[in-house]
This record gives sequence, C-alpha cells and structure tokens, in this order.
Amino acid sequence: CSRRKERWIKDGCAFQGNVSVWDGNVLRLTGCVRGQWLVQDIADARCEAWNSSRRVSQAQLQRRRCRVSAAARVEKEREDGLGASSALSAVSKDVSEIERFSVLLRRGVAAVALGVVLATGAPKCAHALSEPQKLVAEAWRVVNQSFVDQSFNGVDWFKIRMKNVKKPMSTMDDAYETIRGMLKLLDDPYTRFLSPAQLESLTSAATGELAGVGVQLYPARVDGELKILNPIEGGPAARSGVRKGDIITDIDGESLDTLSPDEAAARIRGSPGTRVSINVSNSSGDRRVDLVRENLRITSVREELVKRPSDGVLLGVLDIRQFNSSTADDATKALRSLQAAGASKYVIDLRNNPGGYFPGGVDVARQFLPKGVAIVYVADKNGVQDEYETLEDGPLCDAPVAVLVNHATASASEILSGALKDNHRATLIGEQTFGKGVVQTISELSDGSGLSVTIARYETPAHIDINKRGIEPDVFRSCPDSAPPISCLPDA
Repeated sequence: CSRRKERWIKDGCAFQGNVSVWDGNVLRLTGCVRGQWLVQDIADARCEAWNSSRRVSQAQLQRRRCRVSAAARVEKEREDGLGASSALSAVSKDVSEIERFSVLLRRGVAAVALGVVLATGAPKCAHALSEPQKLVAEAWRVVNQSFVDQSFNGVDWFKIRMKNVKKPMSTMDDAYETIRGMLKLLDDPYTRFLSPAQLESLTSAATGELAGVGVQLYPARVDGELKILNPIEGGPAARSGVRKGDIITDIDGESLDTLSPDEAAARIRGSPGTRVSINVSNSSGDRRVDLVRENLRITSVREELVKRPSDGVLLGVLDIRQFNSSTADDATKALRSLQAAGASKYVIDLRNNPGGYFPGGVDVARQFLPKGVAIVYVADKNGVQDEYETLEDGPLCDAPVAVLVNHATASASEILSGALKDNHRATLIGEQTFGKGVVQTISELSDGSGLSVTIARYETPAHIDINKRGIEPDVFRSCPDSAPPISCLPDA
C-alpha cells in the first residue's frame, strides 16, 4: 500500500487542491491541474491506516473532520454543476487548511483522514476484500490507467469501481462476469476480458503456435455472425471441407450469441487430440463437423516468383496471411529470396489478412520505404502522438509495388497498406479495407486471466483516421479470394 500511495502522490496527488473521504475506504483528491479538473483516488489507502504507528487524538480527528467536510462540500457542488472554477473559489478561504492537509499526505499519513468515517483501531474482517473482489479492483485499475477514451464512453468510471468491487462474490467466475459487465459499458469491441484459457490461446496465436482445428475468424462479427476468414491450409477444418465465408453457429452444441470472435476461437482451441464439434452454415445449408484438435504452426508468409504472361516480367509475390511476432523476419527472408531470384516488381497480397502483431506491419513497411518518412502515427489516451518513421532506406525502397486488399484486410495489414499508399510507394488494388484503426495491449491479471485494452488510435502518414472507415484503394477491382494474385492486377 505504501508503494501504491507514493506513486499516486508522485503522479498527481501532491498538488494544492481538495481532499475528501469517499465511501470509507477510498481517498479521493480533487483539484485544478494544468487547467483540468482532476479526480484521483487512492483505492488502497486504508491499508496505510491499519499499519500506521501514528496515533491521533479525538480532538485532532474532529478538526480534520471539519476540513474534510469543507472539501466534500466542494465535491458536491462540482457534481451539482457549479464547475471547477466556482468550486475552487468557494473554498479559497480554506486553502491554508487544505495545504496543511496536503503536507500531511505527502508525509505518508493520508490514512488519518480515513479515520473520520472508519472506526479507530484494527480493521474488522468484514472490510477485507475477497480474492474475487481484489481481481475486479485490479481489472478496473488496468482499464483506468490505459484505456484510450478517458471519458470512458460517458460512464462515471469511479462509481463503477465502487459499485462492482462491493458486490458479493464467492468465486473467480463471479469476478469474471463482473469484469465483463464493467467492460461492456465502454462499448469497445476490442476491450475485453480474457479467461486464463483465452489468454493462453491468444498468446499462442501471437507467436504462431497453437493447438486447434485451423480456422481464422474475422476480427469482429460480420452482420452479427461469426464468419470464417480463412481455414488454415492442411488443418483439420480445411480437410473436412470447412470453407472461407462459412458461419459458425455453435460449438459443442452451445450457443455463441454472446461471444466475440476471440472468445469463440478460444473455445475451439484446446489440447491436441481432443475433440470439438462445430456447426457451420453457408448457402448450401447447415452441417455439423466433428474435428480433432492438432498442433498447428501458422505460416504467416509465403513467397512465389511468377512470370507475367503479357511481358515476361518476373514478379515477386509476397503473400502475408497474418502478422505475428515472426512475420517481419519471415518477410525479410522471403523478399531477399525473391530479389536474388530476379524479381523486378513486387505484389503484396493482404487479402483476408486480419492483422495481428502491430510491430509486424510497421517493420514490413520499412522494407519498401526510403529514409525519414512516417509509417504511422499513434495517439495515446492523452492525445499525445508518437510517430513511427523509417531510419534508413529500405532494401526495396525504389522497387515498383502493388498491394492487394479487400474488405477483410484489417489492423496491422492496414498499417502496411496505409504507409505504402500515403508515401506513394505502392498502388492499392481491390476493395475498401475493414477499418480497424485502434491498438490493443494484453495485460495479465494476478490469477492468470487477462485484459485486452484499447490503448491508442492510429492514423496513416497523411493523418487519416481509418477506424470504422477503412482505406480506399487506388484501383477498385473485385478479385475472388481464391483467384491467384497475378490475376488481380489490372495489366495482367
């Protein structure tokens, strides 16, 4: 608790402002800092009270209760709509008292104020948080510290904490449901809770190694459905006739109505040798497919040297199926091989690429860009933009490039597409892309579960926000998913 309190003080609590006690166990501090009205809370400050060796007389507590009441009055006025400026002016006469309290806070005795609403002496067991409640509080803190939308979708995020942490919870499953309910209020499909099994599954997918039946789903529901983006070539699903575009309607007989694509994928994956049954639907009807899970290695990059029939030019085709932690290295090796084989022009096929590992898209773009140009701009929760740029000429910075995209080209593949288009290094051919212009980070919680939290938005080098809009190709051209890349080129 001491370490947590010190961090809050360092990061913003040690300022001239108001101090109030909220709900008996959370210290709330409010004040005007850099022109913004801030509300900070020290959620675990009460721990300091139990361990404090400092004892304060009842008379001292009475005097501090008076100061706390004044600050609480200001807090109420702010909530009633008087605004930060009027609230601060209302207590200008109490500044010296509040400053004195702030000094006490910096000395590490903030918990004294908590004695106003808590009985003095040792804590009772009834006040202790259960393990499920602690997990809910931990998840709340992760989102509070990193979620890109600091308005929290218009929700009072502090009150959400107080409401949900106090819920009676006896099992971790209770905590999981509570966390899911909190995250649902943010209305962000990419900020989600991950059970321990889902976290392990997602981590495996990021490294390209997993056990399952070999299907990739669209990153978000398509018309409300869980749609198969790609069956992995040679995997159990592909061998059983599962096709691109099929819709999964249930897994082992259980409805998927409330599941995200990631949650459904986690249910499909499992230990090698175990069985799973999926019901798939397409224009031909419904059918149930019984499958045995296998260890799978996702090959994210494939290359091919193709001679164009019209003029005999050797084209280096780089087919990127998704982005994981090995994609950039695999792409570099593939491009060197194509260059050595005599390729003079290049085609990057990103059709049905759902994205994945953010740095993968950035690093592949570096291969084709000159020194000193922007690849992508990333804006965090404070609106601060970070520019990813090239530091040197890429090995293929002068080579002609075409990029094939479609409605399922998303996320990291849109970063690559946008970087090459805006820097006039490639011609985009195909359809409007998916439009996922946000970045997530995965945080593991103390019990092995995790959170995927949207921490940033990104823009293309031309400062275009593509989220929910996508990238418009230079050449609109319908090209079936099964068509060879060279057949999609206008001059093929």
